[in-house]
Amino acid sequence: MAVLIEGYSVVINKAQAMKNQEALSALTAVEGTLHPLAICADNELLRIGFMEITHAYEFVAALENAGLKFRTDVNGEEIAQDFALVTQFGEMEVSCPWLDVQFTKMKNGTLICLGAMKGAENKGVAFPKHWSRQESILKRYYETRIAHMDTHYEKVGEELLHDIFRHKETGETVRLMKFAVDVSEDETVQ
Repeated sequence: MAVLIEGYSVVINKAQAMKNQEALSALTAVEGTLHPLAICADNELLRIGFMEITHAYEFVAALENAGLKFRTDVNGEEIAQDFALVTQFGEMEVSCPWLDVQFTKMKNGTLICLGAMKGAENKGVAFPKHWSRQESILKRYYETRIAHMDTHYEKVGEELLHDIFRHKETGETVRLMKFAVDVSEDETVQ
């Protein structure tokens, strides 16, 4: 199975967390403070989504204080160890050897990012309970990102899955994954 990646997502390797009682206690302690739509899980991964990077980093610090390890050095390269930080555009702060990130399109045209344990059979997607596209972190994060792009960049082109922007001052070109091909429908996943 896979988990939906929305906003800034902290994706926790559940097997690693289960080895650490302090980490389990920390997760239980913060569970009540998180918005219900921020949490989803499959058998191997727990995903907590945030709209603001500062909130994601506060959660990262809480996990580290509880004994989970965010990063480790392997042969001079920093990689994610017990959990990873991923955006809904598939951007990772450091590479993660146990996490596959991929994109798919829902029936209603919404493009979504998925996280799955490497080598896991991808049969289905775990969404937060009562998730809807219109009220999702996914949509709000995209709207915030596109507002930033409109302020600092100019749209210079379009591809099937991406809009192409050029920075107004530096001339740097970037591709931003589209939210949806058709946003007229809404889909709720139970």
